[in-house]
Amino acid sequence: MFFANCDRSDFKGWYHRKDGEWIHYSRQLLKNNTQALALALHTLGLNENESVGIIAPSSPNWLIADIAIQLNHACVVPLFPNISSENFSYQSNDANIKILIVHSIEELDAPLHENLAFFKTIVCIDKDSALPANGIYWDDLLSKGFEILADREQAKWIDYQMNSIDPDSLFSIIYTSGSTGRPKGVELTHRNMLVQIQNIAPMFRFDKQKDSCLTILPVAHVLERMAVYFYTMSGVTIYFGDNPKNLSHILREVRPTIMIVVPRILERLYESMTTASDRAKGFKRVLIKHAIKIAKIKDPNKRPSFLHRIFNLFVYKKMREAVGGNFRMIISGSSALNKSILRFLLNIGLPVFEGYGMTECSPVVSANCKQAIKPGSIGKPLPHLEVRIGENSEIQIRGESVFKGYRNRPDLNAQVFTDDGFYRSGDQGYFDEEGFLYFTGRIKELLKTSTGKYVSPNPIELEIIRHPLVEQALVIANDHKFVSAIIWLNPVGARRMLKPQNEDYSIENALESPTVQASINRHIEHINEKLNHWEQIRKWILIGDELTIESGLLTPTLKIRRTIAEQRYAEEIEKMYQQ
Repeated sequence: MFFANCDRSDFKGWYHRKDGEWIHYSRQLLKNNTQALALALHTLGLNENESVGIIAPSSPNWLIADIAIQLNHACVVPLFPNISSENFSYQSNDANIKILIVHSIEELDAPLHENLAFFKTIVCIDKDSALPANGIYWDDLLSKGFEILADREQAKWIDYQMNSIDPDSLFSIIYTSGSTGRPKGVELTHRNMLVQIQNIAPMFRFDKQKDSCLTILPVAHVLERMAVYFYTMSGVTIYFGDNPKNLSHILREVRPTIMIVVPRILERLYESMTTASDRAKGFKRVLIKHAIKIAKIKDPNKRPSFLHRIFNLFVYKKMREAVGGNFRMIISGSSALNKSILRFLLNIGLPVFEGYGMTECSPVVSANCKQAIKPGSIGKPLPHLEVRIGENSEIQIRGESVFKGYRNRPDLNAQVFTDDGFYRSGDQGYFDEEGFLYFTGRIKELLKTSTGKYVSPNPIELEIIRHPLVEQALVIANDHKFVSAIIWLNPVGARRMLKPQNEDYSIENALESPTVQASINRHIEHINEKLNHWEQIRKWILIGDELTIESGLLTPTLKIRRTIAEQRYAEEIEKMYQQ
C-alpha cells in the first residue's frame, strides 16, 4: 500500500516541520529511503519475529522505519522518551527488542541510558546526537542500504519480502499502561490494521487533489498511526507538525482539511477563540460575547436562525480562519469531549466527529461521520464489527480488527474475552434506538468507598471540567468514606475571571481568590444535585500545577494518570479526610 502510493504520479509527498521550516519528502525519496533502510536493517542481522523499538517524535522517518521493519518480517514497538526505566526494561525484554531507533540520545530520560548497552544496535536519527558504542547514525545506515540497493540481484530481496508477509503475523506490539500493574503488550497483526483501514474508507472519503492532513499527535499512539496509513491509502498529502504547542502557527501555515485530535487540543482551541472577546472594545465586544453565548447553547442539528447567520458572517467565520479556515473533518478520540465545547465548535462551523476505540481494536470501534452523526454519541460501530452491550452495561466487541491477546499474558487473555470470543472493553455504554453508541463510564475505573458504594468517576469528572476555571479533575473515592476531588486550575479561565474585577492575577492569588473558590463551589453544588448522595463531592482541593506529559501526570494522549496523581497529591488528599 505504501509503495503503491509512492508510485502514484499525483502523490505530492509528505512534509515535516523542523525549526519552523517545512521539509519536503518527495514520493521518490520516501520509497528509496524505505527500501534502503530495510536492506540495511537486514544486514544488521534483524531477524523475522524480532522487534525494533522506536523512540522518536512523529515524522516521515518514523513511518519509513515502520515500513522498513515490516519488510524484514519484524515487529515495531513504539516507545516514549519519558518511559520509566523499569517499564522500558520490561517492554524491551518482553517484546524481544534487538534494535532501538531513537531521535537522539539526549532526548531520552537519564535513567534509560543505563539500558542502552543491552541492545544489539542503537540507530540515532539526529546526526548531532551523541553516539553510544553500539550506535550508528541514521544517514550512515541509509548509505549502507543504498549501496546494496544499487545491486539489482540483492534488491530483489525487497519484492520477495513484501510478497511473503503473512497477514496474520505481527505488525506491532503496543504497550498500554493500565492504572495498576505492569504494562500489557497488545499484539496487532497486519490483518487487524488493514481490515480497520478498509472499513473506515467508506465513512471518511478524501480527495487527494484537495485534501491535506495534519498529524499533530504522536504516531507512537495507535490512532494516529492508523490514521497515517489511512491517509497513505487515500493518497493525500500529510503534514507532520513538530509540536502541539505550535498548533496555532501550524494551522495557519498548512490550512489542513483533516486532523485527528484528543479533546484537550479542542479545549485549547475553544479557550483561544472565546478569549478573543476580552481584547475587543465597545459594540464589537458585545457582538462577539453574544455570538459565543449563542454558540454554546444552540442545538447544532437545528437550522441556523437569521441571527446565527449574522454571527457567522462577522464572528464565526473569523474564528474558523484563525484555525486555517479550511477544515472538512476534525476527528476527536481517546476520551470524551466536553458536550458544551462540542456544541460550540459545531455551531461555529467546525465539523467535529467524535469516535471511540482502544488499542486492542486497532483502534476504532465506532465513529460519527458525515453520513451518520449524532452529537454527544460516539457514533455507529464500524460495519465489520459486532458490538453488543453485555453484563453491567459493558461494551463488548468482536471482529477482524480486534486483537487476539496480550503478549505473554495467558492469565489476562482468559479474562478479557467472553466464551463466544467478544473482547470485554471494560467500558460501559448503551445504544439508542437509531443504533448510535454512547459511552457512560469505565468499569475498570469504578471506585469503591469504604462504605461499600461504587462510584463511576468519569462522568463526574467530565461534568467538573465543563467549568471555565477547571483544567482537569480527578474524583477520589477508593477506600474513603466519601467522594472528594482534585481540581486543577485553568490559568486562562482564572485570568479572564479576575482581571475584570481588578484582582491581581497570579496562580497563587487565583488559588486563594474567594471569587474563584465561590464560582467552583457553586459548580460543584450544581453537579451534586444530579448525583446519588453517595456519589456527591463533599470536599475538593484546587491545584495550580501545570499538567504535562513530562511531569508524568498525563499519558501521551493527554489523559490523566490516576495512580500517579493520587500518589503525588497523597498529602493533600489525606487532609480532605481529616476531621
